[in-house]
This record gives sequence, structure tokens and C-alpha cells, in this order.
Amino acid sequence: MPASCKLSKEAIINKAVVLINKKGWESLNARDLAKELKISTKPLYRIFTSMDEIKEDIYKEIYKQYDEFITSRVDNKNALVTLCVAYVEFAKLYKNLFVSLFLSNNLKWKSIDDVLNEKWNQGAIINLVNKQGYTFESAKELFMHVWLYANGLATLIATNKIDIEDKEIIVRIVKIFKTLEK
Repeated sequence: MPASCKLSKEAIINKAVVLINKKGWESLNARDLAKELKISTKPLYRIFTSMDEIKEDIYKEIYKQYDEFITSRVDNKNALVTLCVAYVEFAKLYKNLFVSLFLSNNLKWKSIDDVLNEKWNQGAIINLVNKQGYTFESAKELFMHVWLYANGLATLIATNKIDIEDKEIIVRIVKIFKTLEK
């Protein structure tokens, strides 16, 4: 049986995510992906209609992996702090995947409201309202300030190879939260 018959969308996407995690989103092309899979480019285009379709599925897979990462770390006792810590940890552990999701043309956010309306971010805001007694508006305001700090820290780590211990990430996020809370 030819290798292309054994090839699946899932196998291509999984290999592409590994490739992106090693070399970054900008390095992704059909030739290098085929080389990683040890095939020619033709099987890629039998399974997918275009490189854009491949990239769309790759982005969805990276987002799914990010979502699973966050799910495993957010604690309902303080969703904002644990969300922000997890966000920074993802940037530290998966620099190129973080860049692909949040620091590229893939990002769909065009405004602060887009950030606030993301599933995880809404959950953290609602958690502040329900668990800590904030009004919705004050919860959104606190969320945005803490998240912007975390985003800056994550961006520095992902793009500049700044090395920060996990404990220091937690200390910094907790400190900014406590400084800004009620």
C-alpha cells in the first residue's frame, strides 16, 4: 500500500504542529511539511485543497491544544490569576505555538472587546463577579489590567527568550492582581 493511502488529515496536522513548535509558523510550507512526513507534496494536495486549508486546520489544532492546556490549569477559586499564569506558562513551554496563536496574522482579535469576549476570558470575568463580588464592569476592568500585564510577560518570554522561573511567574501575576484588586 502506498504511503499516501496511510496518510490522514490528522497525521498531517499533528506533524505540522510539531514542525511549527520547532521552527515557527512563518517557516511552514508544503515542501518542508512533506519532507517532515517523508512524502512528496502531492499527497498533501490530495487530502487538502490548498495550503490555506492546511493552515486553517493547523491553527484550529494549535488552539485546541492551547484550550486543553488552559483547561488543565485554571482553578475556579481564582480563575483570573490561574488563567494568566497558565497563559504565560504556555508562552514559556510552547514559544512558537504561542507566537502562532497570539502574535501573528492568525489572531482574530481586532479590539479590546474581542479579547474580553474570548471564552476563557469571559469565564475569568464571570468568576470575579460570582466568587469575589465584583460588578461586571469592575471585573472586566481588573481582568484587562491583569491580562495585559500577563500578555506582556508572555510576549517577552516567547519572543526574547527571557527565562523566568515558574515560581516567579506566579509571584508576579499574584502581585499585580493584589495591587489592582478592590
